[in-house]
Amino acid sequence: MINRQDTDTGLADDASVASARSLTQLAAHIGADSELVEAARLATKRRDNILGLLLRDLSKEEIAVMESRGCRAQDWTQVQVAKDFDAFRVQRVHFQGRCVLGRCAGEVEVLPGVKLPCGIFDATLIDCQVGNDCLIENVRFMANVVVEREAVVFDVGSITCGGKATFGCGQVLPVANEVGGREVPAWAELTIDDAAQIARERDDRLGQAAVMSAHDRYRVAITSPVSWVRRGAQVRHTDRLRDVYLGAGAMVDNALELTDVAMLSTPEEQTRISGGATVEHAVLQPGARVGGQAIVRHALLLEHSGADEHATIKTSIIGPNTTITKGEVTASLLGPFVGFHHQSMLIAAFWPEGKGNVAHGAMVGSNHTGRAPDQEIWPGEGTFFGLGCAIRFPTDLSESPYSVIGMGTTTLPQKVRFPFSLISVPVHALADVDDQIPRAYNEIIPAWGLLHNAYGLVRNELKFRARDRSRRHRFDHKILRPRIMRLVKDARNRLAAISVVKLAYLEADIPGLGRNFLRESVRVQSIEVYDQTLLRYCLRLLLNEREGHLSIPGSAEIAHELADELLPGMSFTARMHRLVEIEQDNARLVEDSKSRDDERGARIIPGYAEAHVPAGQDPTVANAHDRALRTATRVAALGLT
Repeated sequence: MINRQDTDTGLADDASVASARSLTQLAAHIGADSELVEAARLATKRRDNILGLLLRDLSKEEIAVMESRGCRAQDWTQVQVAKDFDAFRVQRVHFQGRCVLGRCAGEVEVLPGVKLPCGIFDATLIDCQVGNDCLIENVRFMANVVVEREAVVFDVGSITCGGKATFGCGQVLPVANEVGGREVPAWAELTIDDAAQIARERDDRLGQAAVMSAHDRYRVAITSPVSWVRRGAQVRHTDRLRDVYLGAGAMVDNALELTDVAMLSTPEEQTRISGGATVEHAVLQPGARVGGQAIVRHALLLEHSGADEHATIKTSIIGPNTTITKGEVTASLLGPFVGFHHQSMLIAAFWPEGKGNVAHGAMVGSNHTGRAPDQEIWPGEGTFFGLGCAIRFPTDLSESPYSVIGMGTTTLPQKVRFPFSLISVPVHALADVDDQIPRAYNEIIPAWGLLHNAYGLVRNELKFRARDRSRRHRFDHKILRPRIMRLVKDARNRLAAISVVKLAYLEADIPGLGRNFLRESVRVQSIEVYDQTLLRYCLRLLLNEREGHLSIPGSAEIAHELADELLPGMSFTARMHRLVEIEQDNARLVEDSKSRDDERGARIIPGYAEAHVPAGQDPTVANAHDRALRTATRVAALGLT
């Protein structure tokens, strides 16, 4: 049986995803299948009975019952009810304007295991429509709100609508460049790929105009005269809500304030705002969470993203499976699976690939030149910003995926083009050429991650796969895939193309080094590691081709070209045996990188071995050895001798 993790499944390469359709084609899909558009259509089509209930006037007896229970109305003829309405379930309610009330029967769960009778108690309703089997209790002010069946609004200060709500979708977000130039219009169904394409392709003026025009039409189409609390949604212990759309099953619990907000939600993917959070002018897609007194303003939180523990997000788009904790993100487009769990700063970043990390104290935000805050940073996929690093703008690491900025490193404005690199303060001096290396330059070690952090790369792949809860995005969890391997090949070629051997190289010697220096010994080692990685990749493709699992157009040609270059004249059988050896070598690299941590920790920390899983029992190490074993089994199944 072939493990899908080992095969080239034919997933579209990253570089081709954005270009699969033009901006003009993208614009044509804005608003398609939008629940906000459908909600606005309902509100406009049948304004007096949005819920579609079978309505009737109150009887004199029902009015008498309600008045005896403390209810009053500006005009009882403006209050209509469902056929089987129970007047005894409405107490101490003030009605004003036209109000619609569904039946009130049974109970509704307000907390796990805690149910209360459905009904309307201690509230003021102005031009509101309440569906069947809801609970509205202790609501001081509710105006222009539609509450669908089985919803709960409990202990709320005010929930209102100004009459022309666009639920966070009427704005244009200045991502990457804080003063504008890469604006992305907000709509509720936006994906990270859509946002990246709009921010990146600024030279397509016709396409940009089409997107903005489509967004204008979308904004008009979703404009609603009412706020919505849709089926099964709950609002509890919250002071103020204005111009809100709370999707099915959404939960607002003990939030401070919501203004101009859409919470797309499903019962299976509950969207939640809680814990004293403030959310203004924002869209939260299904599964998104905001809590811990976080502040979110002018932002889109895509599916299963979030903010917690005093985080601040402003004018930004946060990709799926990324949660911002404690730190600040401003004017950024941030992709999936980014670890951001500490007090750090990220400003003006264009990082749609995500999958990286921002460690405690990282200052990725020097976007102000003293003239304007108009500078940008483009991190690469998997970039790791280490503890206390300081990154000066502009910086482009987009062609250096899975690179690490070392702890305490301060970088200069630069473009770096070497994947899997380590950029850090030099550990060893370069005495013979010290006067030729600028003092502010750091040292770069290309391919460092492939050689010294093989464990981390395998762990990342497993982590991405295990933590991916998105349903509306499609991510390739593999690290070694076509786009990244093209960058590796290009980097290897530039390292090998030197004209004069030196002790140390600068950008003028090897393009792509940025404002760093490279030692000769490191250059030689990096070429070897890049070659081994390219060989491993192309031999995998050849194995997949022989098994009939290769489906990416052009990948077979690339595989044969690389194999002929790196293993000239070698037979297919010998190449497959070499692949088995490479996979075994990589598994040993993974285990060795974990073993080094084990050895160092035991040498320094008392009781370390008893408190940590050793390399021999580590699941990430086991996965690497399992992959090597599966490769050997697949090669053996081909009957090669």
